[in-house]
Amino acid sequence: MYDLFSEFADFFDNFDVFPTYREVKSCPGCGRTYQSFQQTGKFGCPKCYETFRAPIAATLRQIQQNSKHTGKIPAASAYELKKKRQYEQLKAELQKAVKEENYEKAAQLHKQLKSLGNVNE
Repeated sequence: MYDLFSEFADFFDNFDVFPTYREVKSCPGCGRTYQSFQQTGKFGCPKCYETFRAPIAATLRQIQQNSKHTGKIPAASAYELKKKRQYEQLKAELQKAVKEENYEKAAQLHKQLKSLGNVNE
């Protein structure tokens, strides 16, 4: 009987999915392997991140949709961050109003900025 799946699996064994990983089996900084990372979830040194960059990236793509964090803002920081964003938006609008010589709007925006108080930049 012909086993189509064994040949299919053999094909992927020979396919170089992670070239960096296949070329470098252990980290030059600490000697750890990618398999040890998979078992413990920890790297040995900063060079591990460079050495195993390809398999790490592939694994993250499987786990997460994005490589940028877009999580929630901690409740303790949310108020200050929202205030700072509002301040930056009003400041941009003020500059636009002055550039367009819309001084009435600029005066209103300036008053709103002043009411926000001192925002750390």
